[in-house]
Amino acid sequence: MTTVNIISLNKTYPNQPVPVLKDFSLSINDGEMIALLGPSGSGKSTLLKLITGIERPDSGDIQFDGSSILSIDPNKRGAVLMFQQSYLFPFLNVEDNIGFGLKVQGASAETIRGEVKRMLNLIGLPGIERRKSGQLSGGEQQRVALARALVTNPKLLLLDEPLSSLDTSVRMNLQEAIRNIQRELGVTTIFVTHDLGEAMAMSDRMALLLNGEIVALDKPENLFHRPRSLTAAKFMGVSTFLSGDQLTVKNEACSSSEKIFAIRPEHIRIQKEACKNSMLGVVSDCVFRGEYIEYQVDVNDVTVRARMPMPAPMFPHGEQVRVNFPQEHLFEVN
Repeated sequence: MTTVNIISLNKTYPNQPVPVLKDFSLSINDGEMIALLGPSGSGKSTLLKLITGIERPDSGDIQFDGSSILSIDPNKRGAVLMFQQSYLFPFLNVEDNIGFGLKVQGASAETIRGEVKRMLNLIGLPGIERRKSGQLSGGEQQRVALARALVTNPKLLLLDEPLSSLDTSVRMNLQEAIRNIQRELGVTTIFVTHDLGEAMAMSDRMALLLNGEIVALDKPENLFHRPRSLTAAKFMGVSTFLSGDQLTVKNEACSSSEKIFAIRPEHIRIQKEACKNSMLGVVSDCVFRGEYIEYQVDVNDVTVRARMPMPAPMFPHGEQVRVNFPQEHLFEVN
């Protein structure tokens, strides 16, 4: 399929002194799905617009299989963008919506019918060729939009938060469907989202974007359990950071008080017994969340947030407890 190399892209919009993308570089492997995760304004959607040719970069390059695409017309780049909304043509039925790109390319009616049928089977909606978009649910519309994007066999599939407007159950179902379809077709894909859980579920690798720059890039499991930077750790939901002189790490006393260690909230243990790497604290909140108990414990003027899976003890407000930071779950951040 396609390898993508984004090289030192810079983009600043008129009347905005701060660049939306700053010396942005990223390489995407053939057939890989990479998630771009970041808050609004971090540059995610701008990057997709630069790839498709909706916008032009101030400097830098975008290459497909080693060749620059910046001089190629947008409609000939082979990059297809799927938006938050399906944007199906309301006056066309499903078959004509999906086959629209093939018709523009000059494909025969027989070819279009065959490809539409193949795509409907792929997205799990066989036999709906004659329906209009208004007769489809939101999830069905997004599946048809995905089929329309894929039917022309694009070099690169760009997904700009395509599930953000859907209910949770529909989103979960479509996450699985999109991932399975992407793997089956082997199409190189960039998936933009601001939802951490979605990014982890969908991607081979995740890139965390802040202020137009990648602050972390790795496999989802690595970024989740052991992000390397303080910024990335906070972004991944880590809220507890401890100095080296407070801890024992990997069975040895930490030699430098300048080191900062972090731990995920689900790895912290709240208990009555003292042990290595435990600190005395006072419970300020304890909430039952169904599958886990959520604690807030004041330790040395710092509030530690922890989540313990059920069964777990419920400690009342003001109870004195021990907060245990298991050494196998501690990691260093820069």
